[in-house]
Formats: sequence, C-alpha cells, structure tokens
Amino acid sequence: MFKSKKSLGQHFLINASVLPTIIKAAEIKKGETIIEIGPGHGILTRALLDAGARVFAIEKDYNLSTKLQKKYKNTNKIKIIRQDALFFDTAQLTGYKVVSNLPFNIASPLIRKFLEASNPPKLMVVMVQKEVAEKITAQPGDSERGILTLAIEFYAEAKIIVEVSKSNFRPQPKVDASIIKINPYLQPRPWDGVKPVKSGLFFKIVKAGFSAKRRQIHNSLAGSLGIEKDEVYKILAKSGINPELRAEDLTFGQWLKLVKEFWYTKSNE
Repeated sequence: MFKSKKSLGQHFLINASVLPTIIKAAEIKKGETIIEIGPGHGILTRALLDAGARVFAIEKDYNLSTKLQKKYKNTNKIKIIRQDALFFDTAQLTGYKVVSNLPFNIASPLIRKFLEASNPPKLMVVMVQKEVAEKITAQPGDSERGILTLAIEFYAEAKIIVEVSKSNFRPQPKVDASIIKINPYLQPRPWDGVKPVKSGLFFKIVKAGFSAKRRQIHNSLAGSLGIEKDEVYKILAKSGINPELRAEDLTFGQWLKLVKEFWYTKSNE
C-alpha cells in the first residue's frame, strides 16, 4: 500500500465526480499540451488524456512516477517527468496550459513560477487550499489581500470556480480546497498606457507596503524603503492615495500609480 509523503504535500484526489468541473474549466482542445504537476495516482491524468490532451506529467515522487511510467508505457500522448516542478524548464513548450491538483505545500510558488516564466501558460486551472484561493482572489479591504494577491493581479485574472471538500482527498487534509481559474495577460500591464510596468520596481514597492501589514501605508513605505515620511506623503498625495490606508486597502490601479510616482521621483533626483 502506498504511503503518502507529508513533505511533498501529497493529498490525492479520490472522487472522480470533481473531474468534469476541472476539464470544463480548462477548455481543453484535442492535441493541446497540458502540464500536470503532481499527478499522484493519475486520476486527473486519465481525464486529461480522455479529453484529448497531450500531457506532461511532472512527478517528484520516485515510486509514483515509476508507477505512471509503467501504466502509460504504450501511449505517446503522455510524458512522465521525474522532477521537482519548481525547477521545470518551460522553454521547451509553447501554447500550453497548466491543469493540476497542486501539491498543497508549494502551490503558491508554483503558480508564481509559471506566471513569471518567459513563456507563461495560456491558462491555469488548479486545485489549491481554500485559504490560498481566497488570498489569490482577495479584494481591496480584505485582510487576506497581500503580496500573493498582487503578484497574481500583475500577471493575470483569477477567479474561484468551486470549493472542494477535504473529504474528496486521501490522506484527508485539514482544510477544504478550491478550484481556481487563472487567465494570464497576453501583454504586460500598461504603464501610462505605453510603457510596460517594471516588475522589479513594482514588487519592491508592494513588499515595502506589506512589510508591516497592520500599519498605515505611509509608515510601512517609509520604514521599509528608508525614505523620509514627508517625501512619502508627497508621493502618496500625487498618487491620490490616502496615507492612512493600509496596504490591503489599495486597488491594483492605486499600486500602479504609486509605483509610477516612486519611479518618477527617483528618476528626477
């Protein structure tokens, strides 16, 4: 009997009734390339193949990857890759989608890895912990809103498709899961409608804003960036942002304005 590995975040989907929702959300076309991360025993893998997909199944666990290789040794529609998905090179693929029940312990970094890739997927439909899904889709004013939220908003649009009870997994996790659909933008987010946003500067400012999440935004920025409060107040005023707001209260558009003003201010010093 196979024993799951807690270190790999293994919680295997056992209820096939969940699969049609995933397949429908993924909008799979015959012959389309799908990356599946952590296929486990292959319940979703089979559904992907039945939908006509060409599957790259990335499985770190030696025993599971060996089992899948034996199971699908007579088909050329699937490639089993024994590797940590965090180090998978997407450069070899074009026009692919990611459809997976992600390992719970690395779901967030995996989503960011693919969105930040030089050739991101056309679409991601993934199952993650419910709390991660709520952080990804958190709206301004929601205490769950944070750096992960802004990272997703920078690269894509995301929405929760449906919640999935923890009873659908073995071993049963402590929390429920959610299926989320992530549509990456075809082009970088606009900067004044012309120049692309510089991701390095954007995330530097966002991380500074969330460095002391419960403090007002002017305090967080000044403390983390080492800038005088008077200067921060001026930048916030030019951005049209109330300095008494917290980082979680800002919309994505407000973050863009803030980053723009920091860039202009530093460029003119």
